[in-house]
Amino acid sequence: MRKLGRSLAVAGFLVALAGAPLSAAQAQTPGDWPTYLSNNARTGSNSTEAVVTPASAPGLRQVWVRAAGNAVSAEPIQVNGVVYYGSWDGNEYAVRAATGTKLWATFLGQRTDTACNPPTIGVASTATVGTMTVNGTLTVFVGGGDGNFYALNASTGAVIWKTPLATQLHGFLWSSPLFYRGSIYEGIASCGNSGVPGGIAQLSAVSGKIQHTLITAPSGCLGASVWSSPAVDTATGEIYFGTGNAGTCTSAEPLAMAVVETDRSLNVLSSWQLPADQQPNKDSDFGATPTLFTARISGVVHKMVGLQNKNGVFYALDRTAISDGPLWQQRIAVGGNCPQCGTTDISPSAWDGHNLLVGGERTTIGGVTCAGSIQELQPSTGNVAWADCLPSPVLGAVTAVPGVAFVGAGSTAYAVGTSTGAILWRHKDTHSGSNFWGAATISNGHVYFGNQDGRLYAFGT
Repeated sequence: MRKLGRSLAVAGFLVALAGAPLSAAQAQTPGDWPTYLSNNARTGSNSTEAVVTPASAPGLRQVWVRAAGNAVSAEPIQVNGVVYYGSWDGNEYAVRAATGTKLWATFLGQRTDTACNPPTIGVASTATVGTMTVNGTLTVFVGGGDGNFYALNASTGAVIWKTPLATQLHGFLWSSPLFYRGSIYEGIASCGNSGVPGGIAQLSAVSGKIQHTLITAPSGCLGASVWSSPAVDTATGEIYFGTGNAGTCTSAEPLAMAVVETDRSLNVLSSWQLPADQQPNKDSDFGATPTLFTARISGVVHKMVGLQNKNGVFYALDRTAISDGPLWQQRIAVGGNCPQCGTTDISPSAWDGHNLLVGGERTTIGGVTCAGSIQELQPSTGNVAWADCLPSPVLGAVTAVPGVAFVGAGSTAYAVGTSTGAILWRHKDTHSGSNFWGAATISNGHVYFGNQDGRLYAFGT
């Protein structure tokens, strides 16, 4: 399983409710983007954005660019005028949203391991920013390149606490944290192919103390990594995530290559495992973060969870009946086991309340072979409403604001009109090594996009 990095912050913002930790959603002000894919439902959508629109998107231009020491695959996070992002150089950075001026950089380690691809990777986890009573500061929560999970002072970058989660040989924290009701939920994965027992940990956001751990591989087994990020239904408190392939084991691994539902204490409530006849190889990970959405099917509103598998299929399940399997499924790409080779599917989808927008890798659209695509699926059936053929594969998440979706494909960033799929804007990055592997953040009139050439770009109208 060749992994890719997946897949920030402000002084003077004090707790609104004394003594009570707040979720990332509560910490943000309108227009901010405080966590991976904007919110804890991982919809990848900012419904409050009013500056970047279908009318203004064609006029987007580069406002600033900031260079890091290595690739930027993590999604940039914007809170209260500060952008936070990690780099494979091992640093978490904070810069001013308006100018890109550096505020601080904190080294969170790198993993050098022949099981990794490439062999040295730093911070690939996207940060979550939340307001809570930790030294009276706004806090940045992020997985470090050294396998420790960190809480940082958002004003200074100083380490408040760190907790080892994947510091063993071959372990790595690809996952981006979920901050919910005073706890952090973080996936545990391997740097390479099933090198550790996978799982998910619940930590106290105040102290970093581990509260509960769910190991998704049976005792004595490897695999079932959680290298995507968990989502939560805040109405029920139930958490959803996908897992990777099974590893070395003499027994069955029912939580490998599966969609898993737990309660807040990580007790498994339900799961659905990819059937054997839909596993083209033993590396059919659910590498995409789940998207929570709703669909009216035969007159009944269903609360849904949808995500792609590396086999190239998007699966949509009813959140109240996970073990029953998908209500519908749609092939997006040919599938395979190598995301960076363009043969598989790991892109998380976006849901703006009306449009379900999905990126993918190699496919055929209208008889034309496409290296990548962005497609709109009908939430009730999975039928394709429109599809754009792209010249490069899509690895990162699709993200959206009202009327516009953003996606990276190879060295080009795109803005696409969600009503028809018309391409409204594109930016071609000509630097050596350019690949937009991460997700775009659209916040307060700017679009922020990290690139594998080690640069963070900001675009505005």
